[in-house]
Amino acid sequence: MRPPLAKLLPELQQESRTYLELFASVELKPDLVRMKIFEAAKLGHNSLRLAIPTHLDVRTTAAAIALAEWCKQSGLGLTWESRTGDTSDGRRMTTYEPEISW
Repeated sequence: MRPPLAKLLPELQQESRTYLELFASVELKPDLVRMKIFEAAKLGHNSLRLAIPTHLDVRTTAAAIALAEWCKQSGLGLTWESRTGDTSDGRRMTTYEPEISW
């Protein structure tokens, strides 16, 4: 007999994936990123790192893939820079944030 967790695991994984996709679809939207890039450029910057909460990894989301394509079409550079931080429950985690350069 399988433990009850076997039924719960796919549901939890799907919930996590759904949240990541939703978060990324809002925060990595090209129109929003474009505005942030212009704000940074007006301050003399030549790159912009988009802050991602410490516990999230959005690199494989549809929005991240679309952002990479948009950057490429716009002639912008995109790298995923790592950052390590502590979560509210004391865990140390690494997250990856998109850094766009021009």
